[in-house]
Amino acid sequence: MKVNVNQLVYDDAHPQCTCRVVQSQGQLYAMVQCLDMGMDGEEVVGTKRYWGTFEWDSEDHMRAILKNGGKWDDHGPI
Repeated sequence: MKVNVNQLVYDDAHPQCTCRVVQSQGQLYAMVQCLDMGMDGEEVVGTKRYWGTFEWDSEDHMRAILKNGGKWDDHGPI
């Protein structure tokens, strides 16, 4: 799955992109690490992390996480 939202890119084939899915209270949540492509969108300038509700094989849910998901600081690898 590859999803672009503004200058953020999640590509499950890229080694710096990760998605960890957990279930709590009957709902799936994903913690996502994506690529920050910077203002020009041409090269990776870093990674960003967001979380939100999730459904398997749903680009819409991944897009929503990158667009409106909760943000968390870098506290080590996920």
